[in-house]
Amino acid sequence: MSPSAEQASAETAPDEAGAISGTIRLSPEFKTRVPGNAYLYLIARERADGGPPYALKRVPLPQFPYSFTMGQADVGQMFGDGIVMAEIPEMYLIARIDQDGMAMAQPGDLEGTCLQNPIAGGARNLEIVINRAY
Repeated sequence: MSPSAEQASAETAPDEAGAISGTIRLSPEFKTRVPGNAYLYLIARERADGGPPYALKRVPLPQFPYSFTMGQADVGQMFGDGIVMAEIPEMYLIARIDQDGMAMAQPGDLEGTCLQNPIAGGARNLEIVINRAY
């Protein structure tokens, strides 16, 4: 992601039409397993079992709990103008702490799923607990 795209992603307004928002927490047993150079990935997918993401947000490792907003600026460019966040009827949201900065999960990465999955565009007060290691 280019710096300008990363900046636009970080600036998603919570009241943007279709934006989703909530809080990501880190399970206490993983607090000592997070390297300082890791990234947090927030990924919205069509299916619970994977597939290409509708939207992706990459954040240098934040402090937890972390309040997030994901909106139209985070929608994958592979979809072009075809996907509108506000119109997605169902998606599955996960958060991953990635040690190597690459989006693919590797051993040692940590992950959690949204407690309210599946969700729709515009969902608010979502909760994700990172509580699983690869």
